[in-house]
Amino acid sequence: MITRRKFLAGSGAAIALASVPRIARASATAPKFGGPTPNANFYVTSYARTPSVDVDSWRFSIKGMVENSLQFSYADIRKLPKIDQMLTLECISNPPDGTAIGNAKWTGVQLRPLLEGARVKRGARFVAMRGADGYHTVLPVDELMREENFLPYLMNGEPLPPEHGYPLRIFIPGKYGMKQPKWITELEFADHEIPGYWEVRGWSDVCWRKVNSGLFSPRVEGGLMSIFDRKAKVTAPLDIYGWALAGPSGIKRVEVSADDGVTWHNAQLVENSSAYVWTVWKYRFAPQAAGDFMMRVRATDGSGVAQPAVDPQTGSGMSGQARIALEVTRAT
Repeated sequence: MITRRKFLAGSGAAIALASVPRIARASATAPKFGGPTPNANFYVTSYARTPSVDVDSWRFSIKGMVENSLQFSYADIRKLPKIDQMLTLECISNPPDGTAIGNAKWTGVQLRPLLEGARVKRGARFVAMRGADGYHTVLPVDELMREENFLPYLMNGEPLPPEHGYPLRIFIPGKYGMKQPKWITELEFADHEIPGYWEVRGWSDVCWRKVNSGLFSPRVEGGLMSIFDRKAKVTAPLDIYGWALAGPSGIKRVEVSADDGVTWHNAQLVENSSAYVWTVWKYRFAPQAAGDFMMRVRATDGSGVAQPAVDPQTGSGMSGQARIALEVTRAT
């Protein structure tokens, strides 16, 4: 069975050998960043293989410590009042400036009315969330009852692709992806904690997202030669675009350094609509002369927590400052 570390290492090697690198350059026009990630380009991490789900026999159940056990077919779910939400999903293994993150328009049903219909018993403290692939994870009941939680069945206007959870998945906005099972089949309420799959292997029990950030442009796209030259060659002045994301407190500020963290300057928050959607930021970089520059990004969340210089993975996500080396070939 593949581990998170093996999955990411294998993916990185495949990307590195995929093509000769293309050097990113500044666009002459202001580009649009931060919109929906196409389904085909959306990152995929799973603990096992994508299950083959027969939608006609598939059922979603709410059971355990409830007064009224409920079971829904796919047709039942599709008949319920629907909502649309733009949400950013991030893997707990995503490093600063990583690619295990994506943004999409999700369509589905609000979860809380279903839970209210099931009438969760007073003594219930935890809920086990299980998927058709055998994966399971656990939440405290009060976290599952949040208004923001919902069950999407469409991704960017299309039925969930098989690798993204068809026919139904669960969203707990503000959490890492490991707390949001795909191919959801049941919610079981209990008066005791049921150990989760990744949790018993040393990963976080709470999984609230740490503040993180990365670059949209410029950047060096993957390829064999990029192993030897990690600089993005640009002409200046140029606009640097990127993303920042945190938990429910959202993003308060983004700063950029051009001298590897010695001095910092505020970036412009171009789009900052929701705590659950990545913030798009822009920084105008206008050096007086050509040369090499080490850029750093430091985002601060709504609670005042700023990204540290480095933050090794200990099972709870990573929050170190994103870096990119720029080679300014010409400055005007």
